[in-house]
Amino acid sequence: MRDAVKTLLALLLVLLAGWIGYRLLFGPEPADPLLVQSVQGDVVHITAGGSRSEARPGLALSPSEHLETSENGRADVSFGGSNTIVVHPGSTVRVLGVTREGVRMELDGGRVTATVRPGRGSLGIVNRGRELVAQDADFAVGVGKGGALATEIERGTVVVRGVPDLDRLDPGQRLSLAPDGSARLAPVPESLLLQVAWPDQTRTREAEVTVRGRTDPGAEVRVGSPGRWMTVIAASDGTFEATIPLSEGTHPVEVVAVDPLGRTQRVETSLTRDSKAPPSTIEVRY
Repeated sequence: MRDAVKTLLALLLVLLAGWIGYRLLFGPEPADPLLVQSVQGDVVHITAGGSRSEARPGLALSPSEHLETSENGRADVSFGGSNTIVVHPGSTVRVLGVTREGVRMELDGGRVTATVRPGRGSLGIVNRGRELVAQDADFAVGVGKGGALATEIERGTVVVRGVPDLDRLDPGQRLSLAPDGSARLAPVPESLLLQVAWPDQTRTREAEVTVRGRTDPGAEVRVGSPGRWMTVIAASDGTFEATIPLSEGTHPVEVVAVDPLGRTQRVETSLTRDSKAPPSTIEVRY
């Protein structure tokens, strides 16, 4: 009996030594690389040490490295063969991890769209402690300049972490997180909401006018005309207010709203400043 036990222990020691030797020689099975597949416009690669260079196809991204796309730039990234991430113009992403289980990236600002296929690793998109994780889905995530986050699910299910009372999103759903952390879950809209209250009278004697309205929470709203823009961020209830200067004469005035996912809506009118005209007020009517 003792000989059998000794033989079994010896066999286990041989197997353990073999496994340790294999790991020392060959290491763990490597993760699928996170590769830049294509680049359009200006895209910058930033290493973990802070060095900056032009991103090129074939570049393998490692943890703590960044990609920055300019307003005319775009980068297509892949991992696991068929999983793709599109980094849209004006975006910054940082790689948090690349393992056999999948990829995690932090979206500091801008917009990404992703396609994740089953069995090829998961994708996690992180921002300010909130994370969206997909193993089989098509979805988009955007972070606005004011810190608002929006995501829309086209296919599959996305797990939500760091948002109270919400643990998953299904196809056709849109999640909007305002800068103050408030969440709004709704169907994916056909277009961006934009309601604007113009003055009752388009002629005023005042040197400035205040424009108020409503759009999606966290959307960036520009009010004015080329060269004379006032930019504000819509509040958690979607309301906004901007005061713009008005010189003598008639001028086109435009309101442009852009949500974190890049949807754009605009309305315009003409306002006239006549210093001899009676005073006018702006009332908000929805």
